Amino acid sequence: MLVKNRNIGELTALVHDAAEGLSARAVAVLVAHPDAVRSALAVAADSLSVKSARDEDEQEAEIIGDAEAPVVVDAKEANRRILVRTRPGGEGKLLTSDELAARVGLKTRQSVHDWLKRGRIIGWQGAKRGHVFPAAQLDRHGRPLKGLDRIIPYFDDGHAAWGWLTTPRPSLDGAKPIALLRRGEIDRVTAAVEGDVQGDFA
Repeated sequence: MLVKNRNIGELTALVHDAAEGLSARAVAVLVAHPDAVRSALAVAADSLSVKSARDEDEQEAEIIGDAEAPVVVDAKEANRRILVRTRPGGEGKLLTSDELAARVGLKTRQSVHDWLKRGRIIGWQGAKRGHVFPAAQLDRHGRPLKGLDRIIPYFDDGHAAWGWLTTPRPSLDGAKPIALLRRGEIDRVTAAVEGDVQGDFA
């Protein structure tokens, strides 16, 4: 138990040091997505444990991809790849491009991606091939919630936008922004995202 407590203390210090090198916005996004952080740490721990066991057995490390030309990525890209595989879906079901097209009455998945590019809907790259789209961003008529197009531009990443929308915000008296959008409180939610993105995340 003493060893575990000491290791937890060392890990806490390590995470603290790593966070010091991140931007305020990056830290805020991580704080807003604790499940993703926990998943990323678990993935890293599992991966390192396997490597350590292989090293002890004097076995060669597994190379993912082409063994003749392994791909080396920087820390930012490595973190992106981990997050893609560990991102929680957030609130409710995630739809594929085809499923969303059918739900909203679009003829093709390309139309869905056009909406995504224009900032009308929220989506992100799933763990498997292709994008996923939260079903809860649609109203009872199967259309994107009014006001989404005013929130999306504040975020560089669809998953970050969805995380903000589905997390109780102190700036909204503990309400989830998505719930307020459903009630038509678009101006209130827009004011909150402006404040939060400027560094007032809590």
